[in-house]
Amino acid sequence: MTPRLALEHTGDVPLEFWDQFGPGATGVGWDLALLGLAGHLRTGHGKPEDEEAWTMTPEAQEFITGCSEAWGAAAIAAGAPEAEARAAQDRTTAFFTGAVT
Repeated sequence: MTPRLALEHTGDVPLEFWDQFGPGATGVGWDLALLGLAGHLRTGHGKPEDEEAWTMTPEAQEFITGCSEAWGAAAIAAGAPEAEARAAQDRTTAFFTGAVT
């Protein structure tokens, strides 16, 4: 039997939060969590010693940006206006990459 992982994410997201960040706000968080799980399963190690420093590496920045772009595209595919979805995508990317001041 092949191991299987099933996740169901439900929750009440305030409309203001959704309008600001779109689905990427929680989506990118899940993507990062699953990346961490994959790393743990592959190496046996837990999270990076300095998570903040890790998020500033080129690899992490590329991963986060790619995930955020994919969530922006998913929002558009689900019917969100493109300009709004891309703006939310940009805010999500900025949040997770540390570009927010």
